[in-house]
Amino acid sequence: MRVECPQCHQKAIISSTNALSHTVKGLYCQCMNLEGGCGASFVMKLGYSHDLNPPINNTRQMAISLLKNLTLSERKALLQEDLFQS
Repeated sequence: MRVECPQCHQKAIISSTNALSHTVKGLYCQCMNLEGGCGASFVMKLGYSHDLNPPINNTRQMAISLLKNLTLSERKALLQEDLFQS
């Protein structure tokens, strides 16, 4: 991950982090543009947004929960369907 200084838009490094929650961190950063007269120190936040593909275990648990809510005849009918045909 590349961090860019919000002041001069040059490269910055992460000097330390602070966990604000399980999914959010404060990144303490230092601009590396000393020759250009910047050298700013700043804090950025890095946080989890959303899943693009949920974990396999979660998907299996959802499927099991859905199947348990079907009646026995609905489950049998589902087994008769070709679920893998396009």
